[in-house]
Amino acid sequence: MDCLEFRRRLLQDPYENDSELLEHEANCAECSQFSKSVRTQEASLRALLNAPAPPPELAENIRLSTRLEHPVSYAHRAWFGAAAGVLLAITISMTSLFNEHHERENMSLVQNVIHHIEEEANHLHDPGPASPARVKMVFARFGAKLVDDPGVVRFAAECVMRKRTGVHLVLKGDQGPVTVFFMPGEQVSAKTMVDSGHLHGEIIPTDWGALAVVGENGEHIAPITQRVSKAVRWPASRNHLAFNLPENRGTSVTL
Repeated sequence: MDCLEFRRRLLQDPYENDSELLEHEANCAECSQFSKSVRTQEASLRALLNAPAPPPELAENIRLSTRLEHPVSYAHRAWFGAAAGVLLAITISMTSLFNEHHERENMSLVQNVIHHIEEEANHLHDPGPASPARVKMVFARFGAKLVDDPGVVRFAAECVMRKRTGVHLVLKGDQGPVTVFFMPGEQVSAKTMVDSGHLHGEIIPTDWGALAVVGENGEHIAPITQRVSKAVRWPASRNHLAFNLPENRGTSVTL
């Protein structure tokens, strides 16, 4: 495969997991850089499409503010007072929306993780195992390096997680398949437990982003989380993208 064919197919589907594409990307530095740029743009577009809608009262506040720009029959002082009141109301409304957004961040991430697992449930039954070369290549796309055994990997791919791309693994667990999402740059304020039907797991903050590990009810998640977190070394340049809090400040979310 030449560079032109690689780029043509990549633009058609930035997340196509074809062996020829992976091989060319691994051996061509220019195309590897090009693919990272294309996937970053694709992730930004998907995040924009999934952005929350503005509050319904915002449009009315803007219309009211516009009408106040054309006073008809009251004094300038009253006009300025009313305009200031409207601006204050808009500011308070936007501040409340901003705070509410941050309060919902953990819940939103949990919902996204569950939705992603359910949407790609076919990968839970992938017989595997994924080749070691493929697993290393998926992490290499992010500048990360596999330094230890993460366990039996049945499926490995780069996927859109929420705001950007990350690594999607399916491991062999004691009770069934275990999904692992490496989400570089994703900030979470504390360890969050996930419970949804037959799924059970956790999302933890790391130096490079967030790590989600979710398996069947009865699966011992903590040892798997420790194993996979130690198995991958992320570049130091990602350390500023997230932060750690004490583990005993975790929260629990049930869906």
